[in-house]
Amino acid sequence: MKKIFTTIMICAAAMFAFAACGDPEADKLEKVAGEWHYTGVESGVEIDIYLGLYTDSTFDLYQKVGEGPHYLYKGKYNFDGQVLSGTYSDYTPWAHDYNVTKSNGSLTLTSVAAPDYSITFRKEAIPQSVRTHYMPVTKAEGETPAIL
Repeated sequence: MKKIFTTIMICAAAMFAFAACGDPEADKLEKVAGEWHYTGVESGVEIDIYLGLYTDSTFDLYQKVGEGPHYLYKGKYNFDGQVLSGTYSDYTPWAHDYNVTKSNGSLTLTSVAAPDYSITFRKEAIPQSVRTHYMPVTKAEGETPAIL
């Protein structure tokens, strides 16, 4: 009886230990996961970007440059705990890899290669109107290049 009790206790302790150990990869992604919004002006042109970073390492980027609709870019991203990088669905890498700073409901991405370039998003859900009224982007169309 004592052996059975000991075996049960060892199994319970092992299950508790495994449950307590989170997935380090998922923990890293949680830092940047969410829906983010940026509005600003670059080179005299108004820009409106919604960025959805999801815990399955995929992203949706709705971008409007100047007048017209948002364009939808999709792909995969990687976050190593400090640097965020991504690849669009046509396998084109983002223009920059970014150091990430997150605070007070904002996500600041600062280019690794050009530290003078940064973009700060605020936490905001992607509106249904943007999700339903966008222009899809494919490599063949060669539409407005994404900011990221």
